Formats: sequence, C-alpha cells, structure tokens
Amino acid sequence: MKKYVLLFVSILVLCGSSWAKEAYNISITIKGSPNQQFFLGYYFGDKQYLRDSAITDKTGKMVFKGSEPLEGGVYLIATANRSLLFDFIVTEPVMSLETDTSNIVKNMKIKGSPENDVFFEYTRFTANMGKEANELEKKLKEAKDKEDTATVRKLNERYRQISMDLIEYRKNIQKDHPTTLIAKIFKMMTEIDVPDAPKNSNGEIIDSNFQYNYYYQHFFDNFDFADDRIVRTPVFHNKFESFMVKLTPQLPDSIIKSADFILNKASAGKENFKYCLFWITNHYETSTYMGMDKVFVYMVDNYYSKGKAWWVDETLLFKMKDRGDQLRNNLIGNKGPNLTMLDTSHVYHSLYNVKAKYTLLIFWDANCGKCKEELPKLQTMYNELNPNGSKGTKLFDVYGVSLTPDAKEWQKYLREHNLPWLNVYDPNNETNFRRLYDIYSTPVLYLLDENKKILAKRLNVEQLKDFIKDLEKAKENK
Repeated sequence: MKKYVLLFVSILVLCGSSWAKEAYNISITIKGSPNQQFFLGYYFGDKQYLRDSAITDKTGKMVFKGSEPLEGGVYLIATANRSLLFDFIVTEPVMSLETDTSNIVKNMKIKGSPENDVFFEYTRFTANMGKEANELEKKLKEAKDKEDTATVRKLNERYRQISMDLIEYRKNIQKDHPTTLIAKIFKMMTEIDVPDAPKNSNGEIIDSNFQYNYYYQHFFDNFDFADDRIVRTPVFHNKFESFMVKLTPQLPDSIIKSADFILNKASAGKENFKYCLFWITNHYETSTYMGMDKVFVYMVDNYYSKGKAWWVDETLLFKMKDRGDQLRNNLIGNKGPNLTMLDTSHVYHSLYNVKAKYTLLIFWDANCGKCKEELPKLQTMYNELNPNGSKGTKLFDVYGVSLTPDAKEWQKYLREHNLPWLNVYDPNNETNFRRLYDIYSTPVLYLLDENKKILAKRLNVEQLKDFIKDLEKAKENK
C-alpha cells in the first residue's frame, strides 16, 4: 500500500511540475489558414522582435506556450514572409483569439482577455473611421477639381468630426478602462497642455523660457512608468527619443540633466528603467558628435558603477568601467595629459612647454593615406595662422606625434615635406599616449588652449580651421 501511495504522490509532483512549467498559453485560430507557419513577435522600443513560431493545424489553430512568463505589451502575429497580420495585447497569460481570413479584425472573437476586448473594439472603430476618411479624401479631391467650395466645406467639416470622434473615443477608453494598456498608450499620446507665460502688471512676459520649462518638466506626466508594459508599445520610444534628442539641447551637460530626469521617473518600472538607461548609454557612446563621450563616462560613473544596472554581468561592467576610465582622460574641458617624447635628434620635448594660444596635438602615421591628405592642409593652415613665423608667441602651434612603425619612414617624410612644427615619437611607449588620448586610428587631432585644456577633438583640418575662427570671432564680440 505504501508503494502505491508513493507512486501516486510522485505522479502528483510530476503533474504539478508540468503545470507549473506552462507560464502562458495563447491559442490563435485563423480559419482559412491550414498548415501555415506564423510568427509571434512583440514591440520593444523602436523595433519589433520575434518571440516564437507555430504551424496551424487543419482548422487554422496554433498555440504559443512557454515555461517563462510572457512580458506584457503589444504583440503581433506575422505571416511566414514576415508580413504583419494583426496586433494584439498580452496581459493575461491564458487567452484565445479566433478569426478568419475574410476580415481578420472585424471577425475577431476573444476569450479570456478583457484587454483585447477593448483593443479590438477600438481597432474595429478606427477601421470604420479610416474607411470613411478614405472615401472623404476621394470626394474632396473631386470637389476641389470642380471648385465646388460648398461641398469642400461640408466634407472638411465631416473630416474634422471624424477626428473629434476618434479623440472622444480614446478619452472614453481612458475613463472607462483606465488600467488597460491601450488606455495608457492613448494617455502617452496626449500632448501636454502648456499654459500661457505669466505676465507682470504691465503685460510683459516675466519669463521667456516659461513655456519651454513647463513643457520639459511635464513631458512625462502622462506616462505610467510603474507599468513595464509601456516600453513594449509602438509609442514609448518615439516620445522618449523626442525628449532626449529634440527637446534637450544636444550639449553634454544638458543631456546628462535630461538623462537623470527621465531615469529618476523610469526607475518606477524595472524594464522601463533598463531600456532608458541602455538607450542613453549606447546612443551617446556611439554618437559621431564631438564631446558626447562625456555622457557615456557620466552614465558609467553614476549608474553602472553604482550597481544600478543590475542586468550587466561582471565582465561587461569591467569593460565599461575601463572604457570610462580611458575616455575621462581626454574629455573636452579637461586639461590634456602631458606628453614628453623624443624628436629626431633624441631630445625630449614636453607638450606643456609648447607656447601658443592654440596647440594642435596630432597623432599621425607617415604610411596613412588620410594623414597624407590632411598634413599638407595643416601645413597651409599653420602658415596662415602664423604669418610672422616663429617670432613672438604663436597663435597656433603643433605637437606632432608619429605612430609610424618604422622611424626611418617617418624621418624620410619629415625631410621631404619639411613640416615646420615640433615632431616627436615614443618608440618605447613611455607615455602611454594611446590610452591617455584614446588613439586607435590615425589621424587624430586635439585642439588645446594656452593652458592645454582640450577645446575640441577628432576634427579634420577644415573643421579645425573653422572652429578656431569661430573661437576668435566669439572673443572679439565679447
């Protein structure tokens, strides 16, 4: 008897394990599509990703299921050739959708998902409104061609009414179903109502930046960051990116301020915070705009190094910290690390001993094709900015660091081209210049002021020339 009891208990444990493994079960039937492959995908940020695939049976039914919970958000069903068939919402772990190929949205039947009841009711409404709007467009064109102003006015009024009806429908969903994802999507889409700027007793605006600051501060008022589903919608990324790239001045300090602002709000939801932190870090690390590496260093120091990016493993974290340490040496606004290198006569020269209003630190290679294009331009620029040669303190000087593997080739180039500035090299890597100035290619140019503070970096000669002219002009206008 004891043996049978143990066997029964074992069966219950096995069954319980089997049931526990199935964290979601989504049944989808598309009548008229037997034995066909479909893909289950989802929206995440500004992209769509595939999660699973299934082949329908002879009735058009397929089942997606898994042992790990399916993250909530807007999902999609795509055909074998990756064409979108329809969207739906995943919130409930078990549900069934049934439709047919004659009209997928109109004939959609839902079981076990109040979220999708609301979603597809809205989708059907917009489909009808869209159909009427398309017909109005055709009639409007005809009326305009006939110069029938009365009909044009009437049709435009109906078009406006359709837009108002759509807005009203969305408001009603937010009011009647506030916790649904579609209601939160509509809320995110709602623009902030910015009040007029306050005025003094004379009717003058007190703060000219009031409306911008108000819009900035309230930009995310309609975002429920505690709901991690919102990042898996087609709306979240565009609004988030607009705040970071369009509303925020693209200057490192302004970007850092906005990053802290949104990450503080996004921290209410793990997935939302994770997405925002990753996007900001990656976007500005890979930016082609000068000075954005300051943002990356800040993110590493204040988020990754402080354990706020819990999903990053030790290996990646080490690499990010190391990269941050490498970049912080040469951030714009910092004093460039000093270099002391040998000239062709094996005499040491210090970068800090170069006396000029502007010093160009250039890393180049005599075998580098791009270097051969830039150096003649630089020589012309050098002569233009220093018309009196070496007399007095120069406006512009150059500390040229050779990366040419063979010193003889470097020396030959110097003799043939008579470069008029200080030319040095570091044959024994005594200065660690590659790490200090993040040198992994040539040519690389750094512009320093008289105190060797970094003003600009990684410009070409033409850009450098314009940059110095702009600096001089700005000083003249002060």
